[in-house]
Amino acid sequence: MLCAFHLRHSSRPAMKTMLIYDKLVPVNREQHRSLKIKPSAQNLSFARDLNSMLLATTELPLAALDFPCVFVGEGDQRTLVAIVGLRDKENLFLDDAGRWEQGTYVPAFVRRYPFVLAQPDANSQELTVCLDEAFDGFNSEEGEALFQADGQDSDYLKRLQQFLLDFHNDMGRTAAFARQLVALDLLVERNIDFQLGEQRMNLQGIQVVDENKLRALPADKVQELFASGALGFIHAHLLSLNNVNKLGARLMRKLAN
Repeated sequence: MLCAFHLRHSSRPAMKTMLIYDKLVPVNREQHRSLKIKPSAQNLSFARDLNSMLLATTELPLAALDFPCVFVGEGDQRTLVAIVGLRDKENLFLDDAGRWEQGTYVPAFVRRYPFVLAQPDANSQELTVCLDEAFDGFNSEEGEALFQADGQDSDYLKRLQQFLLDFHNDMGRTAAFARQLVALDLLVERNIDFQLGEQRMNLQGIQVVDENKLRALPADKVQELFASGALGFIHAHLLSLNNVNKLGARLMRKLAN
């Protein structure tokens, strides 16, 4: 995710994906047979230290209304992230009680917690549903059951599995989208400047679509982007960059309180 961001220093993003999981274990039919899940008493506080998070292209139409959505990484490891904070370990969309700001988009990266599709060990090529045993909403008394009394998957678990699979597949398509942009030489490193009070701040190490290169594409390439839906995602990404100053305004309001 995005590295530290200071008033007098620029910073560059680094990619991490499992920051919010403390004790990840595979869901086990026997071990977790009586397990239930209820909302956390701490709401979404687990995401407080994230200033950016992975984002799928399918989320762009809504996410682009609230966050700058940019590319990070290099080579085949490029992906899309939503920037939710301008300083290290600071999510500007959470209040002191861990509540996400009402009326703004909550990325699937956050909504899937405390579950995730992951490889149970380094030798496995299969993905399995895992849970964070450190989550405070797990209990055996109340909430949504993971399994029925006979040990079969509950309807809740079936819906969860589909949600996790959809997000996993969406992230795969997002990686393919990024590779398509690289192949067309559309991604460029860009510094984003914005005003924070009397300070000029600079966000480095991100990649964006170069609009001049996009306009210079041959007609057949533009048609390919349009037919695949990629052109709409590109425009959403470009529009989202206007949210940088909005993030700056959020930070100013927080510093003033």
